[in-house]
Amino acid sequence: MVRLDRRGFLKLSGAAAVAALAGGGTAVAEAMSLELTRVSLSLGAGKRAVQISDTHFSTSVFSVDEAVELIKAEKPAYVFHTGDVVSFRRDVERAREMLRAVAEFAEVYVVPGNHDHWRGLGAEKLQEALGEEVKVLGNTSVYLDGFWLAGVEDPFTGHARLDRALREAAEPVLLLAHSPQIIGEAAGRVNAVLAGHTHGGQVRLPLLGALWLPLPKEYWRYDYGKFVVGRTEMFVTRGTGTGWLPVRLNCPPEVVSLRI
Repeated sequence: MVRLDRRGFLKLSGAAAVAALAGGGTAVAEAMSLELTRVSLSLGAGKRAVQISDTHFSTSVFSVDEAVELIKAEKPAYVFHTGDVVSFRRDVERAREMLRAVAEFAEVYVVPGNHDHWRGLGAEKLQEALGEEVKVLGNTSVYLDGFWLAGVEDPFTGHARLDRALREAAEPVLLLAHSPQIIGEAAGRVNAVLAGHTHGGQVRLPLLGALWLPLPKEYWRYDYGKFVVGRTEMFVTRGTGTGWLPVRLNCPPEVVSLRI
């Protein structure tokens, strides 16, 4: 599989954005069109949940109202946000408004992503910013109905402390982590992992797949989808928003409906 470096990816994505705008905005329209993806995990809890990720306020172009209604229609007991809540700290209030709306009908749990950390929003500060309506997990765990939910700070920026997160947890364990590279440490230690960060590549070409991923090379295989590593299942979402360029090609944003 061909991979570009970050500079090459940004050049190609920029060209795609220009081409999309010139040719009717196909790639921009795709970035605005949320899909619902259904995934089952073998946790045995018998619960319905929803995963969102990489909302990236405010470099994203998805409709918040549409996202909330799509989530609500699934009647989830829990909503899990796997990081990169914001691109810019000034937009955290928009994120809070969205998550507050979701918290009216489901319990909401969040872990920080690399962009959150880059904006000074580790778990403690992110909790302060988002308010008491949601629960931010930073290298800790909580017992829910029939399973343990653990969450680590962002692995990509080196803030994850899995041992600390699992200190009190017992099986079955569902782990929230922003970057799928956590699987290198979590495989065989938890039952399932939910991750984001990759955006599925955001730009995917036929035969080539994702052209660039923000991951160490040994984890490039975990670009999108469900994986089984030993006894651990992991689902990596394409994400709900977009990064610096609000375009997607062959890789629409999604809300993930989960059976756990």
